[in-house]
Amino acid sequence: MWKFNPFGQKETAGLEGRAIDVGNIKIHVRNAVAEGGFSCVYLARDALNASKQYALKHMICNDGESLDLVMKEIQIMNLLKGHPNIVTLVAHTILDMGRTKEALLVMEFCEKSLVTVLENRGAGYFEEKQVLLIFRDVCNAVFAMHLQSPPIAHRDLKAENVLLGSDGVWKVCDFGSTSTNHKCFDKAEEMGIEEDNIRKHTTPAYRAPEMWDLYRKEVISEKVDIWALGCLLYRICYLKLAFDGESKLQILNGNYRIPELPKYGAPTTKLIKDMLEASPGARPDITQARCGFVSMSNCLWSCRRTYQMVLYRLLTWGLTLQNMMKELQTRAIR
Repeated sequence: MWKFNPFGQKETAGLEGRAIDVGNIKIHVRNAVAEGGFSCVYLARDALNASKQYALKHMICNDGESLDLVMKEIQIMNLLKGHPNIVTLVAHTILDMGRTKEALLVMEFCEKSLVTVLENRGAGYFEEKQVLLIFRDVCNAVFAMHLQSPPIAHRDLKAENVLLGSDGVWKVCDFGSTSTNHKCFDKAEEMGIEEDNIRKHTTPAYRAPEMWDLYRKEVISEKVDIWALGCLLYRICYLKLAFDGESKLQILNGNYRIPELPKYGAPTTKLIKDMLEASPGARPDITQARCGFVSMSNCLWSCRRTYQMVLYRLLTWGLTLQNMMKELQTRAIR
């Protein structure tokens, strides 16, 4: 067993260059690639096969609540292991450091996050087929979660938590905020606890109306993910947020606008509007949302087929006209 000093909110743990055992694999830790409050993600390589890269997530657990979040993340990732649109957990271990516990999660390494891709595009909007490919992958991950009994709500779906794998597939990560506790909170004490939980573990710009105002007495369920998917699809399409997350009333009133440009097919904008319904009961479930995605695909396919048919007819007509001109020229020579 090896030991290292815990790191605080603004300092990095000295894991770079270390060789450590996590579960049944040995890795060499390289540079830090991301940092959070009490966590850090490193690039790591397999000690026996240097061509194998991993992401090593190191988390400091100062209390029972933070340890519960880590254990929840491990449990969900193990449950969904093997799904192509869920980041794979390769190995994990929990270290008892006395007053604190430290978690090490070895995961597949994904070089890019969706938020980085979006921010680097400038004004270069995606073609609709590119939007469909990204959104399809995210929907597939959410479908796998909502298909469980009871359904697992991610509760923090956002561009930052969608990563591009080495296989070219988009994957969802960060499962510490997940919940299967779907209910309407009506007792003051319960509401206070849930409000604190929402504040700590969800992102304002993607937070559903029922999470902003528990006094609306609406069930907080997996439908919060559908709202977040609407925000995410909007972000992918228009390279900006539907809601800035700073105005509670803006979200409660569904105050957003579909930009005139770029133009996307009617099924795409309809799906955004359906998912951003203020009432969770009016939103589609993930199966219906995927049907909306199929409508988007069919619309795009229909447009492509129409274009191909028109092009074919133009080419055919052009060849026919060319043959007629040759025939006339031949007769004139005679």
